[in-house]
Amino acid sequence: MAFARFLLEHVSNPLKVVRKMVRAVRPGGRVVLVDDDHDLIRFWPEAPTVLSIWKAYARTYEKLGNDPYVGRRLVSLLHEAGARPKRNTWVFFGSCAGAVDFDAFVANLMNVLVGAKETITAHGLVDPNHFDEAIAAFRIWSRRPDAALWYGICWAEGDKKLNDG
Repeated sequence: MAFARFLLEHVSNPLKVVRKMVRAVRPGGRVVLVDDDHDLIRFWPEAPTVLSIWKAYARTYEKLGNDPYVGRRLVSLLHEAGARPKRNTWVFFGSCAGAVDFDAFVANLMNVLVGAKETITAHGLVDPNHFDEAIAAFRIWSRRPDAALWYGICWAEGDKKLNDG
């Protein structure tokens, strides 16, 4: 079995990686791909300033030659690499204020965004002041008793065709 998790969004040629994975497994062997589609995030109540820097974060991938939406392409990548797609789904995450894991979800998202601030602002995708205002708004949003968020991660698997050597 060959397995890649959160890798393909960070490479400039994901098809090349998946082709190598397919070649590495025996005929009938499994290839599993798990990756992001950074469009699969929702906040309630809506948080437009947070969403604006999240979208800027996704655009940094494109500026760096990568694909922030590669998750939606996993089945196609398997097929193009010579594997037989067998299954795809979303691994769903969601949490809300009051849930034991909510603060951890918020902290993770906050750390991702703050860690990318320099790249986001250096590429001119968001003004540094707007970025700071959005992070402050995210902190306020996260303390709302009705705050909720959802995020999906894409999963696809296939196998190497038996007649492939």
